[in-house]
Amino acid sequence: MSASPPTSKTANGTTAPSAQTVELDEISPSSRRFPIEEDIMQLSRLGEIAAIQKLFNSKKFDASYRDEQGITPLHWAAINNHYALSHFLIQSGAPVNAKGGDAMATPVLWAAKRCNIYIVNLLLQHGADPLMTDDSGFNLLHSATLDGNVFQLILLLHQDIPVDIQDAQGHTSLMWASYNGFPACVDLFLRWGANVYARDEQGFTALHWALVRGSQPVIQKLLEYGSDRFAENNEGNTPAVCAQEMNSVRQWHRALHDAGYNSDGTPREFPLSSLVNDKRLFLSRFFFAWPFVIIISTVYILSHMVIYAAVPITIFVGWSLQWVAQLTLRWAPSDMKTIHKTPFLAGIFAGTLFWVGVRYFSHILPGTLGSNPVLNMVFLTCYALCTFFYVQTMMLDPGYVPKMGSRTSQKVVIDELIETRKFDEQNFCSHCMVRRPVRSKHCKRCNRCVAKEDHHCPWVNNCVAVNNHRHFLLYILSMEIGILLFVRLVLSYLEQYPSSKDVTCNILSPELCAAVSKDPFTLVLALWASLQLVWVTILLIVQLLQIARAITTFEVMRGHTHDHRFADTVTSFVTTGSSSAEGGQLTGSGAGPNAGGTAVHKKPNGWEIWKRLLGLDTFMATAIHGSNTAAVQARQRGNPYTRGIIGNCRDFWCDPSPIFKARENGSAMIGGESVNYTRLYEPPPRQVRRRRGDAGMRYEAVNSDEAV
Repeated sequence: MSASPPTSKTANGTTAPSAQTVELDEISPSSRRFPIEEDIMQLSRLGEIAAIQKLFNSKKFDASYRDEQGITPLHWAAINNHYALSHFLIQSGAPVNAKGGDAMATPVLWAAKRCNIYIVNLLLQHGADPLMTDDSGFNLLHSATLDGNVFQLILLLHQDIPVDIQDAQGHTSLMWASYNGFPACVDLFLRWGANVYARDEQGFTALHWALVRGSQPVIQKLLEYGSDRFAENNEGNTPAVCAQEMNSVRQWHRALHDAGYNSDGTPREFPLSSLVNDKRLFLSRFFFAWPFVIIISTVYILSHMVIYAAVPITIFVGWSLQWVAQLTLRWAPSDMKTIHKTPFLAGIFAGTLFWVGVRYFSHILPGTLGSNPVLNMVFLTCYALCTFFYVQTMMLDPGYVPKMGSRTSQKVVIDELIETRKFDEQNFCSHCMVRRPVRSKHCKRCNRCVAKEDHHCPWVNNCVAVNNHRHFLLYILSMEIGILLFVRLVLSYLEQYPSSKDVTCNILSPELCAAVSKDPFTLVLALWASLQLVWVTILLIVQLLQIARAITTFEVMRGHTHDHRFADTVTSFVTTGSSSAEGGQLTGSGAGPNAGGTAVHKKPNGWEIWKRLLGLDTFMATAIHGSNTAAVQARQRGNPYTRGIIGNCRDFWCDPSPIFKARENGSAMIGGESVNYTRLYEPPPRQVRRRRGDAGMRYEAVNSDEAV
């Protein structure tokens, strides 16, 4: 394939595949023709408004001055991010659309090169033309795409710049983002309605250019939006041929697989397509229900066969059933390509809860009701509460931040954030296009911004956040008590169960053998339930400590230093079902200033999955989590949400929002005052009592660092 990548001129007149819109040379002292106090260009680079004002007053220069390359003072002020100077020069009559430099670019193109978003917005507000091009035919949108700054692209797209506008060679911004391997930019353009079928002068589509770079996330995203898998360029080469010539066949096949296609690009047919109308709904129900089969199968084998045969057979059966689930993933949507991204782990707990209930009502309750009526009543209460709060935690809206209904509304919010210098990842979500409230984060698994996010829990297949955090705590608390009561009832049940006299064991002592042989199924099920005490107990303790400190799991993870990277990884494993902070959703939105990198995530193997099921990862994670210095760091930095241990616990547990009914989305308490985390953009002031001489006590707002 004879394809040359898009090019632009550099400072020396050559071309480069990485194409930057403007290449700038520094002004060397030897080339200076004036003393520095009279060198308007050097003063513009330094941002010296007062000195430039003197030059204007002396009539030696004015704002429209240009050097031999056509460069104006506004060019240098724009590229060096001197906002006040840029505004002064514009007010003094500087031409905002003057072209200068080797690339013949306008000041706004210079500012865009350095991602000076606020300067770009200032120039656009004062008449800068975003469609003016440099000598390579790049306009402002093309130039910004080359740097991969998502927020700058969002700003420009809201200026009504056509998303599919082409450069001199017919390349769209989507093609540039695909060629450079910027998944976040590609996703933005596609959500904005970019044409995936557009072709450049060589007949290349964005998919062809993505294969030149070999970025799997970009390739997959284009496929998900319907890019033509068999499009031919001017030489008759399809994307498959392009992949072979560019050594990106592995990425191409992997993207095809994850997008639901065969290696030849044909759609992968779902075997039950004739019976199933909604494949996603069917697969979600399958992955939730399949652990019910795994649990009953393994427990039955362990309890009805001799131990030396039961263990290997159980391992084989468990692995086989797990393999069936893994095999089914090939037909799953792209966002369900790993087990921990499905309701499978939630089904593990639901299956355990179900079979414990079945065994309890069929065997344990009839055998212990007469001897332990109170214990049975308490257990039934805990069982019912655990089931209720589990379902509520899983089904409730965790606290999604409402999306805006139109792009006009989005632009109003963006303008407000730019005016206050808060148009960044911390205050704006590039996925949801909403202003981010404090303590919120974008969950990639839910694909929504969640208010006061604690973590995404695969055991409930939902985020744990402001709306369902209390339900989650009550769920694990009632489960903790319920397991202890269940074990006690099982022991009481076995004491009353008649022993079999003709049972012999090869490994166990006669006494233990007689006890085990009474009802091995119930005993094995009780042991499986007891294993959950490990992670439930430690998770409960950690959650209670975090509530007392008014800090969330996400804030703890984000507060770690690089020295705690291993702790971050393992803690992420339990709370999110992923060994990476990225995959585990404990990072930010992933759309930072240069969100063009391609992250590679290792898929968990069978042993890692079974470690999760047994709760071993939770034990490791919470043990490390409980011993880290996050709380000390939080106190040193100042936590604006803490009101002391008693106040924090009162805010959480005594929140007047209903427990058994729907609550207002985002409502919570801070210091006894009602707030709504879906609309809270600044931490509320902290009120403390201070003695002021004879005036007695009074309340006043203080900084978080001053509070005790």
